[in-house]
Amino acid sequence: MRRSWLGFAVLIALIAIVVTLRGTSANDSPDHSSQSDGGNGTSALRAYAQALGHTTGTVEGDFSLPASPSLLFVFTPTSGYSITEAQQLQAWIGAGNVVVYGSEGGDPDLDRQFGLQRTSAGVDAAATAAAPVFGGVNSLSGAQQALAFRPNSTQVPLLRNGHGDVLAVRSTIGSGTLLALTDPLVLCNGYLTLADNGRFAADLVAMTPAGGSVLFDEFHHGAAAGASPAVAWLSTAWGAALTLAVLVILIGLASRGRAFGPAIPLQPRADRSTAEYAAAVGSLLHRTGARSVALETLLGATRRTVAERVGLSQETPPTLVSQALAQRAPAIAAELAGVEASLATAPTSEQEVLTIARRLHALAYPVAAASIGKGERS
Repeated sequence: MRRSWLGFAVLIALIAIVVTLRGTSANDSPDHSSQSDGGNGTSALRAYAQALGHTTGTVEGDFSLPASPSLLFVFTPTSGYSITEAQQLQAWIGAGNVVVYGSEGGDPDLDRQFGLQRTSAGVDAAATAAAPVFGGVNSLSGAQQALAFRPNSTQVPLLRNGHGDVLAVRSTIGSGTLLALTDPLVLCNGYLTLADNGRFAADLVAMTPAGGSVLFDEFHHGAAAGASPAVAWLSTAWGAALTLAVLVILIGLASRGRAFGPAIPLQPRADRSTAEYAAAVGSLLHRTGARSVALETLLGATRRTVAERVGLSQETPPTLVSQALAQRAPAIAAELAGVEASLATAPTSEQEVLTIARRLHALAYPVAAASIGKGERS
């Protein structure tokens, strides 16, 4: 039972550490959130768009896209697009909007909806412009490795590595444009100043329709309606995995601590008799050889008993007890004084202790002592 409580305490401590670390993880954003100032966040890209004169905003609460023409950045969805949302995004692009979709591994439903096919193995991610589509962009610097696209006839390669692998494509959908990247790090905070990344970001922002806004999809980073920022991470893949692990551990601890039958109440302990305490004290004094202590204890108990028998209280001082006994019971007083005198010399044997103890017992309980004497004589 103690081990179960210890395991539970350790689990609570681990949960507290995980929540604390999660609460201070603003410096790391593997989903490239526009609300993160970390090196792999995209808050600088949003500020860059504002500096270029564009109104910026986020899609959160629910996946509701604006009716006015806009440019939407979609970075590494963590909660995943549904088929309906992927179709909604394609229809929105077709209405004259622009989407820049950057994700290392891709979202399954988005890739399927837009016909994006990726290689299963990573390739060199150092990108160069395949065609003079973006002014002043010659090379980009981001991740070391990235998956490559296998473009179809409707997808125009925009970026390639030194081996010719396609790292970015552009598609025309209705009146709008989709631009897909396999390495979103080139647009992140810690990379905008490398190579021609800043020029590339400016060219992408320049694709915003006239009078439109630059938006960032935070809905698919867990910013759903009614979700508190403190628990939004639970909607991510790793957050769900952590929650499942905690539940499994809790169930395991509960199973280990389960009783194997009905609880049996403890029997109430009966009060010990006075004789048991007396026997315990006597045994202790005998084992330690404290003969003088034992006789002094018996003498004090005898004096109190005799004092009560002649009408004195237990609080009467020993000197007054001796005076009262000398007046009220001279024989008892004399016998008691004789015992006290014999205690002046420490007894050397158990037989002497027994003899003195019998004399004291006879003084305290004369009737019982007389009965014992008769029994021994008969």
